[in-house]
Amino acid sequence: MFLAVSGIVLKPMASSFSWSRADVAILPMVGMLGVAIGAPFIGYVADRKGWRKVTGVSIVLFPIGLLALAAAPPSHAYIIAIALLTGLAGASTTAAGYVAVLARVFDARLGMAMGFAMIGIGVGTSAMPIIAGKLLQYMNWREAYVCFSGISLLMGVIAHRTIFGILPAGHAKVVATTRQTISFAKGTEGLHAGCSLGQAVRSYRFWLIGVVVVIIFGSTLGASVHMASFASDRGISPMIAAQSAGLIGVGVAFARIGVGFVLDRFFAPLVALSAFLLGAGGLFLLTTEYVQSAWILSLAAVLIGIASGAEGDLLPFLTKKYFGIKAFGSIYGALFAIATIGGAAGPYLYGMSFDRFRSYIPIYEGSAFLCSVCGFSILMLGRYKYASVKAGR
Repeated sequence: MFLAVSGIVLKPMASSFSWSRADVAILPMVGMLGVAIGAPFIGYVADRKGWRKVTGVSIVLFPIGLLALAAAPPSHAYIIAIALLTGLAGASTTAAGYVAVLARVFDARLGMAMGFAMIGIGVGTSAMPIIAGKLLQYMNWREAYVCFSGISLLMGVIAHRTIFGILPAGHAKVVATTRQTISFAKGTEGLHAGCSLGQAVRSYRFWLIGVVVVIIFGSTLGASVHMASFASDRGISPMIAAQSAGLIGVGVAFARIGVGFVLDRFFAPLVALSAFLLGAGGLFLLTTEYVQSAWILSLAAVLIGIASGAEGDLLPFLTKKYFGIKAFGSIYGALFAIATIGGAAGPYLYGMSFDRFRSYIPIYEGSAFLCSVCGFSILMLGRYKYASVKAGR
């Protein structure tokens, strides 16, 4: 909701403030930076206190941040402060919070579990730009943010009660502390405990995964946030431009299920190579003259969404397979934070590139090249260190 809507309100917000696009792109950049700072912290706390309370607090605070954005004056300091606080407060409402619960419940079918659960991100990324585009036909961007604040609170409460209310009593401890989780895992599934955050940070695999997700997340998210503006600059109608941004969400949704399914059956780095090369192809299509065709634009958006969606499934999966469950919340939170730095920088760098070259083509070309390099680099991870069990969840 936060990032997808930011892309749609980018032009009207810039117009109302008399700012450049790079100035307005500070909003998603700093918001993601807030998530990057908050994710390791909430992972550390939740490993010890449990995810129920941590997520519940975020669900309440995030809509307050959206209301504050609705009242934003044309002040860079205000936008930066509110975006940072919204990212910090809402960190647990991201995948950094919800996926950590799945990793403690599922193992043999972890990829599929994540695929089905995280399809919501794809649905949201697809629907929110279209909903925002519709709302902006009847109201200004401030009123739209008020609407999204109410929607986020309602859906957050439903999600919290659903996730933490339906777990059988025998499985309640898997969303409690790390020590309880490890005890439960050893007693029922024989999982390896894994390594600590300090041990993970000293591993080359940690930094390899971190660098790759920074580049992939930055490239795909930057393209997503600026897709509507790129399309409208090419003479495409505002509604079709919003739909093109929404189609990235279709690719994300497709990747959630598809990648989740194959992760349980194929070597994850090979899956990553395939997905990242598809994303590179989508970015390259945007540099060609054929993008004037609606279906080519749609294809490019879907391919970019596939790379983005795959990255979301791969990060927690790789975290568990290479570092185990002992400090999953802390390690995944740290890697999620690193990825978020890329997400924070991506939209801003795209905006800077446009302001400098008056075109998105140079940044699309560079992103396509980097996504290809990342696809082959991830193969250096080698064999899993903590293999999954063959039966059960």
